[in-house]
Amino acid sequence: MAYPMMLLRMFLLSLCLVAVAACGPGGHHGGSGSGQPAGSTKLILVDFKFQPRTISASAGTVVFFLVNDSNTTAHDMVIADSTGTTIAKSSLVQPGNTDTFTVNNLKAGTSYVFYCDLPGHRASGMEGTLTVS
Repeated sequence: MAYPMMLLRMFLLSLCLVAVAACGPGGHHGGSGSGQPAGSTKLILVDFKFQPRTISASAGTVVFFLVNDSNTTAHDMVIADSTGTTIAKSSLVQPGNTDTFTVNNLKAGTSYVFYCDLPGHRASGMEGTLTVS
């Protein structure tokens, strides 16, 4: 009788371990990873603003790590040149999620504007300046 009980306990323990492993690590993330990539520029999207509002980057490829700290509102990030032409646009980042956004064509000596293009967000002040050197 002790042997079947031991088998039942081992089975239940194994089942619990599988359930815990399936849950995975905690935290809020989406997009393409569980943490900020090395060398990326972190931007927090919250309450109709970007934090920070002014960023600097080197020419070439720039990786942005977007963190949506809003409780209820999705946001994105559009980068435009001085003529208003869109250079790049991120995916929509849902509340509590993150996304990695890579831009390959930023030119040295240029200033860009970045903003959220969801209706009313930019007009509410959700924009900033990106200076590339």
